[in-house]
Amino acid sequence: MADSLRVLIADDEALHNLALTSQLEALGHEVVATAANGREAVDLAAEVQPDLAILDIRMPELTGPEAAAAMHESRPLPIIILSAYSDERTVADATRSPVFHYLVKPVDPDDLAPAIAVAMARFRDWEQARADRQKLEDKLEERKLIERAKGLLMETRGFSEREAYRFLQKTSQDKNTPMVELARKILLAAPLLQKR
Repeated sequence: MADSLRVLIADDEALHNLALTSQLEALGHEVVATAANGREAVDLAAEVQPDLAILDIRMPELTGPEAAAAMHESRPLPIIILSAYSDERTVADATRSPVFHYLVKPVDPDDLAPAIAVAMARFRDWEQARADRQKLEDKLEERKLIERAKGLLMETRGFSEREAYRFLQKTSQDKNTPMVELARKILLAAPLLQKR
């Protein structure tokens, strides 16, 4: 069996919440909160920090996709949208929101476990892609800082590009400081380095 998850469910029909709670508990998951509308779902998600949210697509105050977007903005988590509708427009509305799976009601108990597994796997992939993108952005920013520090050394010390890079590299090694940190210090000291 998969790991037990703490689940928030939201549906404006109490019977649907009850049935889904029963199905989730039968799978070994814990329902930590139930909501009757989208606004309540967003508030509860912030309060109880669930591992997974299952939201009805059409609810009062905020729709499922709107609630998903609000949850995602404050704390991304895997979200499954439930809908009694499978028409193209409804599915398109769901796909424009940060959801990781779509189930048509009534939920067949045999479909729930695979849907949860797919949503969790897609969420992990999304998190990994986001982390990879952040690393690339950080590396690019570091590269820009090093290039700016190199340019400043070329301007103030008369170094060639190669000499400036070598200076940064050697000083970084001698001081046991990452090159990007050294570049930041050089840029902060720019007014002192400028020729008068």
